[in-house]
Amino acid sequence: MGGFASSRRSIMSARILQEAAVRYFLEVVNTGSIADAANRLNVVPSAVSRQIARLEGELGAPLFVRQSRGMVPSKAGEMLAAYARRSQLDAEQISLEIDALRGESERTIRIACTEGFAATFLPRAMADFRRTVAPASFGVVVDTAAGVTQRVREAECDIGLTFSFGPAKDIQVAFSAPSPVFAIVASSHPLAQSAQVSFRELLAYPLALPGVHSTLHKLIDIYCSREGVACKSVLSSATLETLLGFTLASDAVTFSGELFVRPRLASGELVALPVPELTTSERAIEIHTLARRALPLLQQSFIERLSDELSPPTRVDQK
Repeated sequence: MGGFASSRRSIMSARILQEAAVRYFLEVVNTGSIADAANRLNVVPSAVSRQIARLEGELGAPLFVRQSRGMVPSKAGEMLAAYARRSQLDAEQISLEIDALRGESERTIRIACTEGFAATFLPRAMADFRRTVAPASFGVVVDTAAGVTQRVREAECDIGLTFSFGPAKDIQVAFSAPSPVFAIVASSHPLAQSAQVSFRELLAYPLALPGVHSTLHKLIDIYCSREGVACKSVLSSATLETLLGFTLASDAVTFSGELFVRPRLASGELVALPVPELTTSERAIEIHTLARRALPLLQQSFIERLSDELSPPTRVDQK
């Protein structure tokens, strides 16, 4: 009887994982709240609670730990969430591929990226991919570094382009390369001819800093706090183009990875100056995908193309 009961429970568990209850469960995981999940699903909270209780009863394990900060998935909940997200992505991909067989849909690659990628690098990469590899269509959303990783984890996108200081849960790192930080100045700036500059030297000039949620801003804050240095900006913006435009029009200093200013370095408008205190950081540029998900060939090909483009050059042309 024990074997039969175990088999019956397995069949019931497999069946329920295909049902709408899993959608309710994932919304609670994503929002951390039954009330917020109900609001996003446009149902009453009691309906969400019933579905969660039903899942827990069928699977024979609690799916959440209730904490002061909200609903946090248990070990079983984490396993179910990872499975559900992969299944959701696989189902969407099969639907797209069937549509493509009928000639009704181009295959779509969904990308989340931080702001620096969105201005020049990613548009060029997408256009080149369509021209030389496959006529894919793209969906792009811009978010903070943490937001990009979260969107990949929650299966809202296929590929994430972001920065990281270390491993992230449920994330596969498809590509990683060091991303040293440079001080960016106009070619007419008094420091433009320097081989490198110290951070303290830069404090003599107006600073234009990335938004407070950026990894660059956090890196600079860490350095200033450690060294006891006061670092005040005359401009703070989450938009790189605003920072660069201000730098070009003044004696201000901003900060960036080389990748995002490469065209302007080549044109001679801007100069990238190594800052020893910042180049030793563990900040890395990364391509993220959902862990344990088998990506379709199209996405794999695009990741390979991005990896080639993101590979650091042998040196930075300073002048």
